Amino acid sequence: MLRGVPQGSVLGPYLFSLYVHPLLNLLNSFAGVTADMYADDLSIIVKGQSREDAIPTANMVLQKLHAWSQGNGLAINPSKCEAAWFTLSTHTESDYDREGRWPLVVAGCQIPVMTMGASRTTKLLGMDLDPRLTLNVAATKQCAATSQRISQLRCIAHKEAGPSPHDLRTFVIGYGASKLRYGSELIWAVATDSAKNEMQKTYATLARIVSGVPSTVDPESALLEANTPPLHVLCLRARLSIFENTRACQMDWMRRPPPEPPPRAGFRISPLSRDELYAFVDAYTKDYGITESSPREERFFRSSIPPWFAASAHRVTIGVELPMDLSITDEEELIR
Repeated sequence: MLRGVPQGSVLGPYLFSLYVHPLLNLLNSFAGVTADMYADDLSIIVKGQSREDAIPTANMVLQKLHAWSQGNGLAINPSKCEAAWFTLSTHTESDYDREGRWPLVVAGCQIPVMTMGASRTTKLLGMDLDPRLTLNVAATKQCAATSQRISQLRCIAHKEAGPSPHDLRTFVIGYGASKLRYGSELIWAVATDSAKNEMQKTYATLARIVSGVPSTVDPESALLEANTPPLHVLCLRARLSIFENTRACQMDWMRRPPPEPPPRAGFRISPLSRDELYAFVDAYTKDYGITESSPREERFFRSSIPPWFAASAHRVTIGVELPMDLSITDEEELIR
């Protein structure tokens, strides 16, 4: 194997991320261009006032991408490349390039650009994107895909011959609800009420499979019988998790401290004696030129023991010494 990483390995994604990190730095160095990757899926965002401004910039970025991939032994699959044109205006006639004056090309192949009203949508990490970013199409398709799994789950949900309720609930969450909830934290933020209601109906059907109640039972009772939280609670919790992770990356909360260096030669676990510790402090202050005449800030509490004289540190008392009457033997008198 001359290049690449084995698929399914533990270190494969991490090594690949390290390998393509210079590519992200290159793409993000251009003005108005933002690039990000998840595994081997690359997403590039190019901002422009119009198609005439954005397409030339995008072609320049794609040329840099193609040149970098050829120089580093990576290949681009043009058949999997997709593009979408997002606008704020509702007038979509100017979005179309009917004459083909502004093609988007990568590795010699033209990439189709999706616009408002197109029958074909663009996918990002498996989610369908529409030009208005409502994600209604993604919600509808995920409900349809979950319905296929619901039919399979109903075949095994038998009270006598089927799995136990706990095992069935685990299987429904892992096989059915996971498909429905994929990207729900983003869908729930921008989707319309009709798309949300469709997702809630599908989620309630999953809860009825777990609890074994008939289809006439209301969704709230089905969720209660299945011991399953509502869908909107799970979506809001997932959105909060995204916010916390984003803030953690911005505030460096998730960065681990660097590993400690290995112990020096002759290192021992046993504690140092007091004399050795004092001698070490005296030698340290002497090496750095700290003497009794060194300038220092005025101390709050004056003492006859200089702070640099570690040999007399055992004479320092911590706290206040209170007189004790040794004739008191009763506990109540001692507390009093």
